[in-house]
Amino acid sequence: MAETRNKKFLSYTPALCWGFLIAYLTLLPKDQIPRELVDLNDKLIHAGIFFFSAFLIILGSLRYNFKNVLSIRRIGSIWLVTVLFGGLIEILQHELIRGRHGDWLDFIANTVGVTIAVLLWFLIQSRKA
Repeated sequence: MAETRNKKFLSYTPALCWGFLIAYLTLLPKDQIPRELVDLNDKLIHAGIFFFSAFLIILGSLRYNFKNVLSIRRIGSIWLVTVLFGGLIEILQHELIRGRHGDWLDFIANTVGVTIAVLLWFLIQSRKA
């Protein structure tokens, strides 16, 4: 049983590492953000980051076996957790980080990225059926 739990945890390791990286980078004070990132399309970056986050969680849930099928409840949980993570980041930026502020449009972009990943997975899963 412990071995199964360890394999389960290991399958989520890329998603967890990505989450920690995103939390670190998005919670940097404004003066520490690399200038190259400031010049890019902020909303597209947010959508891409959270698309990739949801994708990594989906892969972890599948245990990297694309023959597995995820239930609607499981996909809904992945969507909710990832959207809540994006919301938490925006709240923490607004409340704790000098020179940064939470932005509803960033939150919406995060949610769009997650939603696209989930819808894409539904499309892939339905084509396998």
